[in-house]
Amino acid sequence: MTDHQGSYSEAELDGLAAAAREKIGGLRTRVLRKANGALPYDYIVPSGVYEEQWDWDAFFVGLHLISHDRADGVYLRNWCLNFLRYTEPDGQTPGGIRPWAGRDARLYHIKPLMGQAAFYASAALGDFGWIAPVWDKMAACVTYRERKMSDAVTGLVKWWDGLESGADNNAVLVRRYHNSMAAADVNAFMVLDYRAMAEIAAKLGKAAEAAAFKERAARLAAAIQTHLWVDEAPIYSDYDAVERVLARNVTYSDMVPLWAGLASPEQGRAMIERHVLQPRELWSPYGIRSLAADDPAYNNENVIKPYSNWQGPIWPHANWMFMHALMRYGYRPEALDVAVRVTRLCLADLERNGMMHENYHGDTGAPLAAPDFISWNLLVAQMIDEARSGVFLPDPALTLWKT
Repeated sequence: MTDHQGSYSEAELDGLAAAAREKIGGLRTRVLRKANGALPYDYIVPSGVYEEQWDWDAFFVGLHLISHDRADGVYLRNWCLNFLRYTEPDGQTPGGIRPWAGRDARLYHIKPLMGQAAFYASAALGDFGWIAPVWDKMAACVTYRERKMSDAVTGLVKWWDGLESGADNNAVLVRRYHNSMAAADVNAFMVLDYRAMAEIAAKLGKAAEAAAFKERAARLAAAIQTHLWVDEAPIYSDYDAVERVLARNVTYSDMVPLWAGLASPEQGRAMIERHVLQPRELWSPYGIRSLAADDPAYNNENVIKPYSNWQGPIWPHANWMFMHALMRYGYRPEALDVAVRVTRLCLADLERNGMMHENYHGDTGAPLAAPDFISWNLLVAQMIDEARSGVFLPDPALTLWKT
């Protein structure tokens, strides 16, 4: 859809990419912390008032760090080891750790990222051996959601609640029962985690476990296609396992299967054309919205308590994922547009306000919640470089996305 594409000179792109690497990437040291109290390994925080290790803040920051220097894979390794310290015998693992108090019960169970974090750390460091002593605990953590939070009818896994998902007030998760929503994002993340565990098991010489995790990934991917893909929409939707209905909002979570590469080429293109590139839905002059603009719940309220707003605003790390999704399904010019728009957004915030924010207004680009926020928005430092090269820099030969 060429009407969405900007026109950029090579010199302009070179300048934006260099500014992003310097001005955004240069802030990375502000999110690093030394081992402290209940966190026995050096770790990552969102800068500002936070001193906790949060599951996906630190995961996405870790991906940025290894794109800059593979030796920084140590932080994703530490991410795993810090969380595994609090894994219960049945595999239940909190999604946050406070240095002064240990497990943070607000996030019931860690997001499906443990296998991926271990895989990326090991690929960056060229060392999978550190996983062998913690393999059993890691496997228990990764499979906990399947054993304790899955739907027997569909085979899909579920979020405990919106806060656990990270997309706090996602329109498909608000006012739902606990442990009820088999959303598209949690299932797509889970497929990637299973694939990562299969790769790790193979590296460790655990052939039977590698085959079992590979089979888990294939079975869940098939369940996603059967129960969440809505051909006439066309979109991945979210399933309420209590009410036995699909929630038909067009949200951030429905796009995650595209980032995971789960859609066929035909499905991916149909979904992107119908929903992602439509200004009345997700496409904004400032990036890709977190909820379709024509949804009755759409808003850009500046809130962070009691939750952050995922009902419209532009989230930089989500746009990094969706940029890669666009590339994966053949939309390279549009992916570059997203990279340029979000890069300009964050650089303008730094220039005007001396800081970045957690999210941005989906219609005006105005900074919203969490001033002086440095976390997953560090990924913006690499967006233009990755859009131009067409690869995910931490591992251009990445196998987790193969369908």
